[in-house]
Amino acid sequence: MPEADRGPDFYIGDIPIYGRLILAPMDGLSDATFRRITRHLGSAYSVSEFINTLDFMYSKVYQRKRLFFHEDERPFVAQILDNDPGRMAENAAYIQERFKPDMIDVNLGCPARTVSGRGAGCALMKSPELVKQIFEQVCKVVSIPVTVKIRLGWDDHSMNYMEIASVAVERGAKAVALHARTKKMGFGKTVRWEHIAALKKAMPVPVIGNGEVSSVADARRMFEETGCDAVMIGRAAKANPWIFSWRDREEVFVEEVFYLARYQLRQMLEANPENAIMPFRKYLKAYLEPYNLPREELKALLTVSEPERLFALMDAVQERLLPETK
Repeated sequence: MPEADRGPDFYIGDIPIYGRLILAPMDGLSDATFRRITRHLGSAYSVSEFINTLDFMYSKVYQRKRLFFHEDERPFVAQILDNDPGRMAENAAYIQERFKPDMIDVNLGCPARTVSGRGAGCALMKSPELVKQIFEQVCKVVSIPVTVKIRLGWDDHSMNYMEIASVAVERGAKAVALHARTKKMGFGKTVRWEHIAALKKAMPVPVIGNGEVSSVADARRMFEETGCDAVMIGRAAKANPWIFSWRDREEVFVEEVFYLARYQLRQMLEANPENAIMPFRKYLKAYLEPYNLPREELKALLTVSEPERLFALMDAVQERLLPETK
């Protein structure tokens, strides 16, 4: 049913959200082309790769490229990352004025050593007072909804997600996304969805669940077990962006896989003609994984550097695979 013909599934502040599956922001993966693909397939809104406001204030070009989005991605969320409340607020205000996102998201969940080691991302969960200052200052200077993405805490001995979520919401956050692992868990198999359920019961704003959702059945189970308003899907989306259409990868035809891959490569070449093939390879490798291609065939696809040659190789692989799927 077209969005205009049905009501929103929920609101974040005054922003209507249509859909209950969302592509998670992922450094190096949720670029404008991939976000746009997942939006067309059903992701409810787009979130940028994190914008490091420490770098952004010095006008690093790659940070500004992360704020490029297509109009059909709206609602579009600019995610900011830092540990300095004043700098975050200053840059949030500039980003709203210059790039016109629909929302600002504050990253309190990134577990990467390069991020948490400088006191940003998940490390901020160890400093509730600093989180308070961040939300007081950021929410004061922007007129669009501010959201937050968190983890359970730093480790098993400091699972303070409820405190941090409450601090953020009391200072103006309009939604909370919870990755149901601690920083120390990283992206391991252990995941604790029961805490998403607890947060949902406690929060007066939408709660978005995240963590170890790799199939339609997983998404449905998270909704059933937690009552969350939406499910955020990260790494599994790289191989199966069709999950946002409520389809598991085995339901997707070979023709669809290669159509999408060719479309994605063309879009990436259009956006960055000189440097599109190398970043495209990580998506192509994920799309091809279910087919168990011979080593040499896969190597050729993932090492070729000329766009036309890559298109030709993909066409040849598709033709070879088609009889096996009929």
